Amino acid sequence: MKFSNRHGQVTLQREQNIIIADFYGNLNAGLVTAFTNGLFEQVNQLGNKPWGYICNSQNLLAATPQAEQQLTLLASAMVRNRCIVSAYIFDSAIVINQMQRIFHNAGLSVDVRHRLFKCLAQAKTFVNQTMADKTAQFHTA
Repeated sequence: MKFSNRHGQVTLQREQNIIIADFYGNLNAGLVTAFTNGLFEQVNQLGNKPWGYICNSQNLLAATPQAEQQLTLLASAMVRNRCIVSAYIFDSAIVINQMQRIFHNAGLSVDVRHRLFKCLAQAKTFVNQTMADKTAQFHTA
């Protein structure tokens, strides 16, 4: 899935139970709305299974204030809809600070710096391992 406007774009793909988003340019409210709809379309295909999320956004410049507000609501909704782990690939200090603010405003105790990776392969390894660990904990509890 791909969504774009004159300011930026996002593509979404799913690999088993991991949803990967690639953002480019500037993120505005319209793009976040399209992204949210596409994301939950993918989540619905997973049934009620837990899933992981990777935001591969080395080319993301920033989110508008309205987009940031929407992303704050989305972060909470993702957790409610069984997203059990997330990982991020950001180069921009602005984007890292925005993401940390989104987590804080969503009431999530996540330190984005502990979920930052240099490349998609590292992020996938982290997400897969974390999901396996959480599944093992659930089955032994």
